[in-house]
Amino acid sequence: MLGGRVVRAVVAAAVAAALGLALSGALDGLDERLVDTRFEIRGTDTPLKDVVVVGIDDRALTRWRWPFDRRVHARAIDRLRAAGAKVIAYDVQFAQRTPHDRALVEAADHPDTVLGVLVFDGHDRPALIARPRLGDQMGFAGFPGDGGAWRRFRGREEGVEHFAVRAAGGDPDAPLRRIDFTASSDTVPTISFRDVVAERFDPAKVRDRIVVVGATAPILGDTHPTPIDPLMAGPKIQANAIQTVLNGYPLRDASTLVGVLMILVAAAIAPAAALTGRIVPPLAAGVGGAAALLVGAQLAFNAGTVVPIAAPMLSLIVGTLGAVALTYATEVRARRRVRLAFERFVPPAVIDEVVKRDEMAPKRVQATMLFCDLRGFTTLGEQLDAEQVIAALNRYLDMVSGAVFDHGGTVVSYQGDGVLAVFGAPLEQPDHARRAVAAARQILDDGLPAYNRWLADSGLSHASLSAGIGVNSGPVMAGSVGSSKRLEYAAVGDTTNVAARLQGLGRDHEARLFVAQTAYDQLPEADRAGLRELGPIELKGRHEPVTVYSR
Repeated sequence: MLGGRVVRAVVAAAVAAALGLALSGALDGLDERLVDTRFEIRGTDTPLKDVVVVGIDDRALTRWRWPFDRRVHARAIDRLRAAGAKVIAYDVQFAQRTPHDRALVEAADHPDTVLGVLVFDGHDRPALIARPRLGDQMGFAGFPGDGGAWRRFRGREEGVEHFAVRAAGGDPDAPLRRIDFTASSDTVPTISFRDVVAERFDPAKVRDRIVVVGATAPILGDTHPTPIDPLMAGPKIQANAIQTVLNGYPLRDASTLVGVLMILVAAAIAPAAALTGRIVPPLAAGVGGAAALLVGAQLAFNAGTVVPIAAPMLSLIVGTLGAVALTYATEVRARRRVRLAFERFVPPAVIDEVVKRDEMAPKRVQATMLFCDLRGFTTLGEQLDAEQVIAALNRYLDMVSGAVFDHGGTVVSYQGDGVLAVFGAPLEQPDHARRAVAAARQILDDGLPAYNRWLADSGLSHASLSAGIGVNSGPVMAGSVGSSKRLEYAAVGDTTNVAARLQGLGRDHEARLFVAQTAYDQLPEADRAGLRELGPIELKGRHEPVTVYSR
């Protein structure tokens, strides 16, 4: 399990990485591309309800040579005004004088007409034919470069009210805002310039609308990258910008504070889940956090708020990777400790499953305890030297442990020549009582005779040693106990104490196996063979007698 200090360190590292890159501007381009994706998901097929484009397209270029005679533009303005256009926003540059400027000036000299400018003279004044006369009708038709794409505009550019703002009647002091692209190149309502001049269009399509006139033919070069189209004609960008002003600038960037809070929360998601000490929770939290961030950002965008994604996502990734890596290292270290601590007491197959399931945490389980004590070993030890005593003891413990392992049990502890084992923990075993009795029978019927023969063959003893085994079922608290330097497996409780008391009955009875009623009741009929009831027996330290079966 990761400690609080480690978690805080991971969070701090994730926040520092995300904030550092965000403040350096390194993530700006990525964030804008992620905003572009949100446009695509939201959709860009909503026609503009208040704006229509009159496009100078290839059809118009086949009819007139570019640049068109100013009288042609004048006729277009007259036709649109006659059709009832609310505003005629002319996105064509008229910086150079020509012989027929008067006709254009006469047509444009009207409150309903806005002329776009991009070129300035040496005094930083817009270069426009008849500038003094048409000065109040000028609008700056450019957009600030934003990652190579046209994305934002403000109320004034180059000291001149923006073309879209003037056409829409917006606030000229509006700060930098995003264009809410709701219509793509294919969905912006468009009429051919040639049809307007020839009066071959439906006046209803422009009546009471703002009409943007400009070059839509790619050859004229007025195309620019946008969040929704690799290249969009300038007039169509202006149309989206005008509709944005009319709609009250629907898209607003979230505040810096919101962005910082998102980074902090994203950084903490996985490390907080890592407090469980397992890899899956922080990994799942990271994946879930990423999904929540993406979905939440899209929902916020649809509601009109643009939240940053790149920095919070980076913070989330760094936090998740750090939490998973440290949790993995901690888990591997813990599993190694578990394996080293228990491989002497648990069958290899059980160890693998225990480590896999992480079943070493203490918990209350229903299990069967087996306590086996060797009779006569103390007397034998007095006759042997130290090396022989250890060899004899190890041989006996190996025999008992082998029988326990053969039936899926776990050796809890060695207590001199006594062995305490549990069946049903750390892995649950519905037939734990049957397994314990079977292990006891193997010890008494096979293991002990073989051990006595070994003693005789080794010249250590010609007297046969006996054993007492107590078996009892019930609730126990089982799990790993110890310090950071030493771990052991324990199974404690009254069930364990009764098993220890039962094996001691062998000192007063000829029987060697003593099974409590709690274990006997769980045995299949075939496994009860040879067990006879001794009746209720008073055990030391218990108020209630225990019904015991023996063999």
